[in-house]
Amino acid sequence: MVEHLHSATLNFLRHSRYDLELPFSLLLPAEQEGGDTALVCHELLRLIPGKRMVCAALWGEKRVVVKLFLDRHKSRRHWRRELQGVKALAAAGIATPPLLFAGRILSGTLPIIIFTELQPATTLLALWSVARDADGDSASDAAGRAGQVRRGLLGAVLAAIAEHHQCGLLQSDIHWSNFLFSENQVFTIDGDAVDSRGLGRELGREKSLHNIALFLAEPYPGIDRELGFIWQSYCRSRNWLPEPGEVERLQALLRHCRRQKAEKYAAKSQRNCTDFAVFQDNRSWRSLNRRYQGPDLDELLTRPDEFMAAGEVLKAGNSATVVKLNYGDVPLPEGVSLVVKRYNIKNFKHALSRCWRPSRALVSWQNAQRLSWWRIATPKPVAVLEKRKLGLRSTACFISEYVAGSNALVTLLRSDSSAQEIAFWLAQFAVLLQQLLDAGLSHGDFKATNFLCGADRCLYLLDLDAMRYWPRLGPAYRKAVERDHRRLLQNWRAEPELERAFQKIIENLRMP
Repeated sequence: MVEHLHSATLNFLRHSRYDLELPFSLLLPAEQEGGDTALVCHELLRLIPGKRMVCAALWGEKRVVVKLFLDRHKSRRHWRRELQGVKALAAAGIATPPLLFAGRILSGTLPIIIFTELQPATTLLALWSVARDADGDSASDAAGRAGQVRRGLLGAVLAAIAEHHQCGLLQSDIHWSNFLFSENQVFTIDGDAVDSRGLGRELGREKSLHNIALFLAEPYPGIDRELGFIWQSYCRSRNWLPEPGEVERLQALLRHCRRQKAEKYAAKSQRNCTDFAVFQDNRSWRSLNRRYQGPDLDELLTRPDEFMAAGEVLKAGNSATVVKLNYGDVPLPEGVSLVVKRYNIKNFKHALSRCWRPSRALVSWQNAQRLSWWRIATPKPVAVLEKRKLGLRSTACFISEYVAGSNALVTLLRSDSSAQEIAFWLAQFAVLLQQLLDAGLSHGDFKATNFLCGADRCLYLLDLDAMRYWPRLGPAYRKAVERDHRRLLQNWRAEPELERAFQKIIENLRMP
């Protein structure tokens, strides 16, 4: 009977998804913690379905964080790796949440690790965001103070990273969420990412540069302006003198790390994970951002053609139909208007040519994820749907949030647009074009109508089905970029002043 209950509990955990009902309880060996055997998990912190689960829990009167290793074949290996990393941090004297229990429960079938929950605790990313918000307050001294706060945060974490490297520890998947601030102290979490094979042998300059570049890889706003300070601060913690060219080397490594991470994120958008939910049956394949998940979106993805018939047609082309769905017309998340772009099948020959390849909707979805990761403005991607027959693709839909505004052709040629207004949007173009270069992306169709001047004063890039990522930035990439720029200039042939302004922007771009 006990074995049956343990098996049922383990199956429940392995098949849990993000709609997991909380709280749930687990029983630990009675000899632990003076007989407090009930572990009550009340908040889901992280879930990789079927592999790992992290919960906030109560163990008796203690507030704890518990990691459950669920993988049917690899759970013990993952558990050992996590435990080894945590013990290496503690042995090196690096602050990490106290380890309370590491063992296997449910008759030895479920490896778990329990830590003390730090209270209060805030991630570096959350603190950085608060400082960035204060930085926008130009009417007071808040901007200057926010800059000092940001540097203080970075300096504290860099000192912790330097301590890791000094001890010979290397976080193979180092990122901002791995550092918590609690009671003015920096704590390192996620022992799974700690490579302790070099424990006792301090890292050299090149490996340290690589790890710092990986730490900075996600393009957090304002971080690139701080690279000089970052490397100087790190060197100070290592008692090094910065050497000529090292900041430039850090910049090059950073570009490489960012491109790799952006591609991993784009690939992640096609599988079940924390950010995305993927469903597949005999008639369709779909992926959606979990922030929008709910019965309304599920209904839309089940019957897209019916919903589109009730919407506002923005474009009725032969190859694609674009429809805006307003809240109130059809069931949608409250306050959100969506745009559905359906890629049509024109005839039998066209169907044959498309059925084997990723649909243009899927290409748009992946590229929207790339742009989102790079913080390049594009309407927020919501979902992608590919209809399938016998496993072969047919029509497909790409769904994004609706953004109010007008295209660049209308905005820049509007009779009442002032010189100041035009200069503002030209500056936005300069930023956007440089961002695409830094990301190693070519667009493929730089029509003026594919740039949306948003009502929120942001320049958005549209029509992503011809966009391409170039892992090697060689001659082929440069030719693709030149084609993009020539197409951009063609929009303004009848407006010499605008054409010259865009030509100057292009000439001032920095090629990677």
